[in-house]
Order: sequence, then structure tokens, then C-alpha cells
Amino acid sequence: MTTLSGSTRKVFILAFILCSLMVIRPCAKALAQQAPQYTPEEYSAYQAITGESDPAKKIDLIEKFYKAYPKSTLEQYIVSDFQGMLKGLQDGKKWPQIATVGRRFLSLVPGDAYTIALVAAAYQETKNYNEFVVFGEEAYKKSPSGIGAYWLAKAYQSLGNTAKFVQWANTTVQKLPDNYEMLFELVKYYGDAQSFAEADKYSRQCLKVIQAATKPEQMSEKDWETYVKAVQAGCYWIIGYGSYTKNDFLNAVTNLENATKYNPRNDQAYYYLGQAYWQTQKTELALRNFAKASLLGGKAANSAEQSLNNLYKQLHHGSLVGVEKYKEIAKAELSK
Repeated sequence: MTTLSGSTRKVFILAFILCSLMVIRPCAKALAQQAPQYTPEEYSAYQAITGESDPAKKIDLIEKFYKAYPKSTLEQYIVSDFQGMLKGLQDGKKWPQIATVGRRFLSLVPGDAYTIALVAAAYQETKNYNEFVVFGEEAYKKSPSGIGAYWLAKAYQSLGNTAKFVQWANTTVQKLPDNYEMLFELVKYYGDAQSFAEADKYSRQCLKVIQAATKPEQMSEKDWETYVKAVQAGCYWIIGYGSYTKNDFLNAVTNLENATKYNPRNDQAYYYLGQAYWQTQKTELALRNFAKASLLGGKAANSAEQSLNNLYKQLHHGSLVGVEKYKEIAKAELSK
């Protein structure tokens, strides 16, 4: 599954309101065919509601109706009429109005799935993520879906709530196992947290998914290629580094080499490749990788420089004469 954005919000809305649409509420025609179970005044108040087209005035009338007739048999028809109005506001993309009148209606009918879903969608469309997550989670309870979980994960990520983001990202990949975006986000999270069992699992799943994925329509070929390489480089790096921490140097070498294949500027990958090659007695390769990490000047540069010198002196009776040739080799390889 590709990254969800833009027009896919329509899918999100549909996913959240599907459960409420499956139950068709009685219409006014059906009401007319039933024996009256209400007073003339009550029915007149109901007609005033259905005859009002202004959303703010309609919700005012609904609030008065509920106050006057809290257990009216006409409630289901009022709910149906209100939902029809919300649908019109949705078609017109009048999201602030949906949020305002929808919240007022939910104070009267708290469990209405249709209204909850559209209020959630309204807050998402207006980028009010603090309110979106409240109504989004409530909508998800009524109609669980991978798309709903995805948008909740994205919202919590925007809010900087890491714990909730991870919760919903995990839910997303459980329901949408081919969602490489959330898989890669989890790879990065668990990698940073040094939770290598989880990081390794999601890295392997992400690599499998991204290799079979197709380019999203809204992305250029160049951007897609860059994105895929970044995902592959990141996943191989996490697997390789995790293998290194377990002293599994052979697997570390395999995956770290792949990491540098997709990102030739990853100084840390070169550094740990040097260490892994050193541990497996492949000192020539170790020296070359230490030299690359040193030249790139990243976080691993100082450690790589020290390891390069230590290994070289170990092999040359304490002398550093000639060590510069490895930097020349590294420089040439990095410039390819």
C-alpha cells in the first residue's frame, strides 16, 4: 500500500462512516405511513426541523426539541434528517460547520457513528489534530480500519506524541501489512530505541514490501527512486547494526554492505563494516572501510580514524607510514 494522502482522505471518511451507512434510518415517507405516536405540537416541532435548511438554525431547533421531548419516537427521523444535512455540508467541504454543528448534535446523540466520523474528518481536514484524535479514536471504535489507524498514527506523529504514534503505527501495519510508510517509521523508532528484535522484524517486512511496491501516482519517478533507496538503506543499516551488536559479524557484513550500496554516505555503516571485517580477520577491507568513515566526517569519523590507525599500526609494527594510501583508495571509491 502506498503512502496515504490527498484524495485518499475520502477513503478515510468512507471507512469511518461505513458502519453507520449500513443501517438505513427510516425516512419521512415511512413516518407518514405509521400510526401517530406523538402529539400535534411534537410533530409540528419535528416539521420545523426538517424544513430548516440553515445548519445553525436547524441544530438550535433540534436542541429545543430534545429538551421538550427527550423520549420522542420521532428521534430516529430527526437523526436521519440531520445526517442528510451533514452529507450536504461534506459535499460542499464545509468542514468548520460540520465540526460546530456536529459537536452540538453529539451532545444530544452521543453514539451517532455517522456524525462522529464526519466530525473527525472535519478536524482532520482543518488540521486540528488535537480534536481529530479524540473523535478519530471514537470513530475507530465503531468502525475499525487500517486507513483509520493510519491517519491516527499520522496525527499523533504530528502532535509529537510518540507513545500513541507507535501504538497506532503498529495497528496500521497489523491491518495493512503492506503499508511501507508505517513499517519504515517503526523501523526507525525501534532502531533508535535499540529494540533490535522489533527493528529487525519490521526492517525485513519493510524490505519485502518496498521491493514489490509500485510508484504512487502523485510522486515522480526520481522522487520514488530516491525514497525507495532511502528505505532500503535504512532497513539494511538497522539489520546490519543489530547483527553487529549480537556479534553476528557475517550477517552484519552482508547487511551493512547493502546499506552502503543504497547510501554510499553512511559513515556509521562503514565504521561498523570496518569493525566486523576486523573481527573476521579481513583486515584489508577493514582498513578501507575505516578510511571511508573517517573521510565522510560524520559522527563515526573520530572513532574510525582511531581504529584505522590502531589496526594499521598493529599490522605494521607500530608504524603509520603508508596509512594515507587507504584514504586515497577510500576517496577514489567514494567519488564513484
